[in-house]
Amino acid sequence: MKSVSNIRATSWRLVIMSFASGVVSVVLLIGMAYWMARWYDAGVPVPQRNVQTNQELLQERADHQKEALQRNMADRERLVESIHALQQNNPNYTVDFLILSGGGDCGAFATGFLRGWSTAPAGPLARPVFEGVSGVSTGGFMAPSAFLGTTQDDVRVDELFRNPQPDWVQRRGLLFFHPDNPSLANIPGLEREISLYVDLPFAQRLVDAGASGRQLLIQATDADEGVSHTFDCVAAARDAVASGDVTPLRNIFLASSAIPGVFSPQEIREDLFIDGIVTGNIFYWFYGGSLKDSKTFGAIWKERYPDAPIPKIRYWVIINNYIKPPVLTMQQQWIPLAQRGLEIAIRSFTEITLRHLFLFAEVNRLRGEGECEVRWVAVPSTWQPVNNEEFNLEKMRSLSDLGRSMGENPDSWNDQSP
Repeated sequence: MKSVSNIRATSWRLVIMSFASGVVSVVLLIGMAYWMARWYDAGVPVPQRNVQTNQELLQERADHQKEALQRNMADRERLVESIHALQQNNPNYTVDFLILSGGGDCGAFATGFLRGWSTAPAGPLARPVFEGVSGVSTGGFMAPSAFLGTTQDDVRVDELFRNPQPDWVQRRGLLFFHPDNPSLANIPGLEREISLYVDLPFAQRLVDAGASGRQLLIQATDADEGVSHTFDCVAAARDAVASGDVTPLRNIFLASSAIPGVFSPQEIREDLFIDGIVTGNIFYWFYGGSLKDSKTFGAIWKERYPDAPIPKIRYWVIINNYIKPPVLTMQQQWIPLAQRGLEIAIRSFTEITLRHLFLFAEVNRLRGEGECEVRWVAVPSTWQPVNNEEFNLEKMRSLSDLGRSMGENPDSWNDQSP
């Protein structure tokens, strides 16, 4: 009996040792695979940024906001003078602003819409020359072409969105999820397209188009300060022409569309920027918004030219997605629910911001500071994507075709708050 017990004990020890050896072997294999993958995927390490104190960052944020208010005030005063001069020859002159939202690959809707709008019949809803164009995220990519306003520019950017390339977005190696990476993906193709599109002659065209004071504004989000930041692309183009270097101008468009965690952030003048959609999917703070009554466009106009009628301001808003999230039956699974929650948040955020713009227009009228109209379009809820793939050719061409047909039809515009 003793010999049998010893045999059993020895057998159990062998089993335990074999199991432990197997676990250690698996752990070692995983470790070796991990470090080999890290070595294989190793690129240029991301340098550590200088860490500022809370007090320094708070002061920097306050300084930047003060500078933004001062620039906005100067722009408002300049606009009053330039529009008053134009009004002498055209008493019915209107001040028109175009607002382009974010939306990723759904930006194909706006490129098609702008292309179709340029062929719409003459009339009150025909495409005007914009005093200002703003873009957020994907809207920033098409904002320069809309600002320039030629048929060639409309066609070029629409054809770009109609023909997405496989290398526009690429997963970052085997360990794309590693926390040391700046993002999950690289965008070599998008960077190439921007480099081909935004060159020195293009920058000069932006400078020429903005010589009269017209504005091209791109919104990004300052990741350090936690606030939105608006880039004046005419000024950036002017700097590019003067220096012969268009890289800072290109980086503005990349910064505005740097989806946190997905695309790499952009460091510009020691500040780190991520997607503009984080702080607002549409940007309309051209010459109004959160300023005191005495500082608005209409108030300045009445003070300087009390006998001249205040020109009408018109906001044209193109939403690169549905205005409300699509309806569907959800199951109790955390990943789909998390995705659904983010989608609802973005759509609701956009809808609320658009409502604020309508309220601003009404307040403008009630104050006696001139008429202000708001019109908007979005992807109709009846449109269904052919698939859920990102930057899919068939999907983006469907959106471009939809946008183009709607742009050609003046009845596509909504003039009521959503």
